Amino acid sequence: MGKVISVTSGKGGVGKSTVSVGLGLSFGKLGKRVLLVDMDEGLRCLDLMLGIDKSAVFDLSDLLMGRQIEDATYQYNDNLYLIPAPARMGMIDAFAFSNFALEVKEKFDVVIFDFPAGINVGLYSALPKDTVFLTVAVPDPVSVRDAAAISIALDEAGINSRLIINRFIYKQKGKYVYNNIDDIIDSSAIRLIGIVPENEELKIFSLRHKLKKRNKALAAFTRIAARLDGQKLLLPQLKKI
Repeated sequence: MGKVISVTSGKGGVGKSTVSVGLGLSFGKLGKRVLLVDMDEGLRCLDLMLGIDKSAVFDLSDLLMGRQIEDATYQYNDNLYLIPAPARMGMIDAFAFSNFALEVKEKFDVVIFDFPAGINVGLYSALPKDTVFLTVAVPDPVSVRDAAAISIALDEAGINSRLIINRFIYKQKGKYVYNNIDDIIDSSAIRLIGIVPENEELKIFSLRHKLKKRNKALAAFTRIAARLDGQKLLLPQLKKI
C-alpha cells in the first residue's frame, strides 16, 4: 500500500501546487511511482504546470462517476502521473472520493493530493486514516497566521500536520518580523518538516515544465521527501538551503 500525502495552505499564493509538484518529482527520484491529484475544482493548474493540459480529456470527476483510473491518469515522466481536477465546482462526492483514494493508494507508491487553499477541511476526513498532511506557508505574517488557522481547523478534525516553509530567503531572515525559524514554527503552531528556498526556476516551471538537476529547491524537496519516506535527515544550515 502506498503513502498518501495531502498538501494544504491557509492563504493562496504560497506555492502550494509548486510544492506538490516538487515533492512528486523528488519521490520519483527516490524510485517511487507517484500520482498527483489536483483537488482545486474550477481552478486546476497542475496540468498546465506539467505541460499535459492539451492531452487531458478526462478528470477526477469522470473517475468518481465510474470511469477507470487509467482513463484520466496522465504521465509526466517515468515515475510521475497526474489526475486533473474537475473543470467545474461541486463535482467531488465525498463517498466516491473516499473509495477513489483507497483505490489509488493500492496502485501507487505515493499519492499526493493538492487541495485548494483555505480552511474548508470537509473532504479531509474522506482520505485514508494514515494520510500525512503538509501545510505550506511563506515567511510572511499573513501567511503564517493563516497557517495557524489551518492548524486549528485540522486539530478540530483530529488531524495533525507538518509545516513546509516555502520561498525562504536567508538574507531576509530577521529583517522584517521573524528573527528565526523558531518564531515561524511557534506562530504557526505546526511542527516543521522542511524549508524550500526562493527559486527563479520554480517561478517559470509552468512555462518550461522541468527543473535542472542541480537546483537548490529540488534538493530541498528531495530532503523533505526522504524524511517523509522515513529517513532521518537534519535540517541544513539556513544559509546553505
